[in-house]
Amino acid sequence: MKLAHLVFLLFAFLAISKGVFAQATKGEIKGKIMEGTSKKPLPYTTVAVYRAQDTTLLTFRVSDEKGNFRVPGLPLQINLRVVASMVGFATYRKEFMLTPQEPVIDIGEVAMGESNLLKEVVITAEIPPVVVRKDTLEFNAASFKTLPTSLVEDLLRKMPGVNVDSNGNITVNGKEVKRILVDGKAFFGSDPKIATRNLPADIIDKVQVMNDPDELRENPNLPANQIPQVINLTFKKGIKKGLFGKLYAGGGSRERYESGGILNMFRDTTQLSLIGFSNNLNRPAFGFEEISRIGGFNRSGITSGMSRSDGGFALNGISFGGTGEGIQQTSGGGGNFNTVTGKNLKVNLMYFFGNMNSNLFQRSNSEQFINDNIIRSGSIREQFTNSNTHRIQGRLEWKFNPGTILQITPHITLNQNFANQLRSNSTEQNTLGRLNQSTNQEKNNNNLNNYATILFFNKNFKKAGRTLNFFGNYYYEDNVTDQYNKATNEFYRPQVYTTFLDQLRINDRPNIFVKQAGYYSEPINKTLTAIMRFRAEYIKDRNGVNTFQREPNTPNFDEPVPDLTDFVNRQAWRWALNPSLRWAWPQKRMEFMTSLDFYDVRVKNTYLRNPEINQRYFYVFPAFNFNWKDLSINYSNSVDEPPAVDLQTVRNNTNPLFLQLGNPNLTPNINNMINIFYRKYNTQRMLTYNFNISGRRSQDYFIQERTLSPEGIQTLRPVNIDGVWAGNVFTGIRKDYKFNDKNQFSVGSNLYMWYNRSFVLLNNEKSESNIWNLTPSLDSRLNLDNKLEFGQNFSVTRQVSSYENNVFNNQQLTYYTWRSELVVRMPKKLVWEANINYRNNPNVPPGFQKSFTFLNAGVTYLFMKNDRAQLKLSVYDLLNQNVGFYRSIRENIIEDIQTTILNRYGLLTFTYNIRNFSGKAGGTNTLFRF
Repeated sequence: MKLAHLVFLLFAFLAISKGVFAQATKGEIKGKIMEGTSKKPLPYTTVAVYRAQDTTLLTFRVSDEKGNFRVPGLPLQINLRVVASMVGFATYRKEFMLTPQEPVIDIGEVAMGESNLLKEVVITAEIPPVVVRKDTLEFNAASFKTLPTSLVEDLLRKMPGVNVDSNGNITVNGKEVKRILVDGKAFFGSDPKIATRNLPADIIDKVQVMNDPDELRENPNLPANQIPQVINLTFKKGIKKGLFGKLYAGGGSRERYESGGILNMFRDTTQLSLIGFSNNLNRPAFGFEEISRIGGFNRSGITSGMSRSDGGFALNGISFGGTGEGIQQTSGGGGNFNTVTGKNLKVNLMYFFGNMNSNLFQRSNSEQFINDNIIRSGSIREQFTNSNTHRIQGRLEWKFNPGTILQITPHITLNQNFANQLRSNSTEQNTLGRLNQSTNQEKNNNNLNNYATILFFNKNFKKAGRTLNFFGNYYYEDNVTDQYNKATNEFYRPQVYTTFLDQLRINDRPNIFVKQAGYYSEPINKTLTAIMRFRAEYIKDRNGVNTFQREPNTPNFDEPVPDLTDFVNRQAWRWALNPSLRWAWPQKRMEFMTSLDFYDVRVKNTYLRNPEINQRYFYVFPAFNFNWKDLSINYSNSVDEPPAVDLQTVRNNTNPLFLQLGNPNLTPNINNMINIFYRKYNTQRMLTYNFNISGRRSQDYFIQERTLSPEGIQTLRPVNIDGVWAGNVFTGIRKDYKFNDKNQFSVGSNLYMWYNRSFVLLNNEKSESNIWNLTPSLDSRLNLDNKLEFGQNFSVTRQVSSYENNVFNNQQLTYYTWRSELVVRMPKKLVWEANINYRNNPNVPPGFQKSFTFLNAGVTYLFMKNDRAQLKLSVYDLLNQNVGFYRSIRENIIEDIQTTILNRYGLLTFTYNIRNFSGKAGGTNTLFRF
């Protein structure tokens, strides 16, 4: 790691040296823009500097709110021209030269007179890079030089006040961009990243930024700092249809392979997306943005999703790679069609299929500390899993007029899962030795099908701020699992004996959920609005367990086990009414809303062998929301009923050393939550501050009560408990430097901390537990003219647990993570890249790897027209040290999990990027353009 430190320091020194050198050898011009008649400051005026000889644009700035401007980084000893322009005012021009003796020129106050548009002569070579037209900011794309292969995202990064993070999220002067239009029309569902990460920069004529009119129509009193932005991309003439996407295939050592294609065709307002992929590389075939945006999932609607820290993700129950455990093979394919009819009706249809196979080998070790006793539980698991998912979905959206929209989104998901695993468990105590051991062969067949429809209606009336909307969610799920277990269990304390398990457990869990909610707002005056919300929910879920033993000398499981057979039917009705008042002062960028939340909850639990349990609860909670400039404070509440599985009285004995019981007397969990958020973006300094703190106080919280028998058998049972607290804090600061619009350097620091106050219930011992987690991190990124990119990130995680009862021992853990990324685009047509991850985990138990260095490297050759084709040779885990390791603290337990994952392999992949706009098929303008 010394080498990584030296490389980082070297690049940091180069970046700092470059900034110091630039300050010493370049000059600047400054001044103040004023209105010619009123002498008032003229903010947001474009001030551009050109070479006087050939009118080449060097750089530009925009005047601040007081009309001041400063343009640094200008060359010396060259004739220059400064041009100040603002719509409605005459253009100001002045030629000048900076010298070593006078590197700074202050031109003082510049009086901008009103423009006579009929007489004004337009100098096309001096088209201003930025024009402000009332509430619209317009960038001239030709003023920002990009590479031939650049995308819209690269173009936006060069524009002042526009920030595009590593995930592609866009902000303009600190405000979030939620939609992108193309020539004023929605493009692939109006999702920003579809356009920014697929459209080539060289087809764009202008980039216009404005406040989102739909958001303002729905909420006219929205504070200025919270108004989302809309970007409209104006195409150059002749661009009305096109096709984009990519195809790739590759193979390598150890039978590794990958293949895939994503193709998108658009013509005016009709889009078609096709996807197909397969790989055994434990990673998604495409990025999350590509699937959700280009693949069409955002257009058809995302109803569920999950993601992992290593990049794997699933949407709507379909895995796109990297979501399972072990070594995985993932395949899938489907299509998405979207169009807008002449009657403002949007129609979307989607079908997708996903398959995943995985092989897993995993070791885990947990330690419980009770007085001077240490209880160690070890497990080795080998498992094969196969999963198949079909997803069919539609979406209809009628826009009757600009303020009235109806959306209907039906979908069907069919999922089949099969798992076969062999698990070996053992428990030992430091003073007594081994307590037990078990070998358990398990097979699972699961069928999970769900059918749902989501309904949404919104009406904005002519009176600004008067809004009515309705939301409905209608959901049915059929979930059946057949679980076979054959186990041999040996116990050594307090006496030696052996038990056997050979059973079939059928778990039937159907679920019905109906939710209907409404919202109405009525402006009382310019600052005060009355709001009424209502919500009605119905939940019916069942947890039925039927257990059978194998009949002697037969393969059939026909002998019922009454003690392990029961069902619970839970029905819950919930009504909520939330009257609110909202005060808004747009001039002061301030808003305050307060409400009373009324909850009426009724629950009916019916059992096969136990008496029926009826519960009713009524709650009244205050809530409020406050926004002022960049500060937001929110206080809210929630009520959560326990799921049916936690009410089941039949024990789950499928792992004989770890038993689970339900609790029919559980009551709803009540949460009081507060969230404070502050974000500030300094346009002139390109400095971003973030601060977020949130907390939760829970009553009747669900925790697991545990018992540990002398034989080492652990039994878990959910119970309600008061006094549970949780909170987290995130704060960060980031500074961006731009040198001559080519070289960029950014540095940032984040601090993440969370705290949890709960309780440990073990063998009738109760103790308050306090767990702290602190993770500070530093990161930096350097970009030198897109030819060299270097990134660094270092973080430390510290976790500490303490207990009120001396029966339990305090615990702590620390680990360090270092990540480096390097991309070199030299010489021409070659791209060199490498990333290295180092992680150190001190004090892990014997047999677990304490640290590892994970290094990936590759080289890509670009060829064909506009570098459309790529041939990449990469080596994964070059040092052959990769390991899946995780350590955590929970209750009074430290747990270590190590999973076998992919190690070193080489891969050669060919990729063809398709970007064909307004072209004819065939002839010299074919699809692949070789």
